[in-house]
Amino acid sequence: MERLARNMESENLDLSDGRVKMKDDNFFWVETSRGLHKAKKSVSCLIEPLISDEVLLLSNRNGKSYILSVLERERGVKSDIIFKGDVSIKVKNGDLDFVAQKLDLKGNDIALASEGLDIRSLRGKASIHDFTFLGRVFRGNINTVKIIAQTMSSITERLIQKARHSYRWVEGLEQVKAGRLSYFARESIFLKGKRSSLLAEKKVRIDAEKIHLG
Repeated sequence: MERLARNMESENLDLSDGRVKMKDDNFFWVETSRGLHKAKKSVSCLIEPLISDEVLLLSNRNGKSYILSVLERERGVKSDIIFKGDVSIKVKNGDLDFVAQKLDLKGNDIALASEGLDIRSLRGKASIHDFTFLGRVFRGNINTVKIIAQTMSSITERLIQKARHSYRWVEGLEQVKAGRLSYFARESIFLKGKRSSLLAEKKVRIDAEKIHLG
């Protein structure tokens, strides 16, 4: 420490503490025991200084002053970390954890790239104007699904559905176009309507032990 102090004294460097009185664009006015200094925030000072903060000030022989760090701040005041330009955070051979009561991510474009993605939450809500999903395999295990949509379109090569009970209500028209259509019922099939039509171009076959008409 004494050696560092001697080196600073030989280079005409002055290290002192002061309090921020005013901010003017990219400069701060810091009051110390030696007067008022116009200082810039150093690159290594991550916390953005605020008025009334106690800071560590470094002044050199060229008359330039820099805020090295924020020493003290009033309780309950939000702290900001501000960078200019591109910033990259890299961790080699270790993990990176973010722990907070509330975590907000904001940006014009946010990209996530990973070999594995694990998201766990008790509740979730997503509001996306235009959403596109591209994947090879999708699996879901959900207790209840409720979808409200004005229009829904689905194009698949093969569709397989299996349910214990199935109910469907259509207020208007329901139309099915198929190359071949087969219905198999284990017990009974019931069709009812005010008007019913069965049209075939070639042949109609009805086969049963008993047939009742009328």
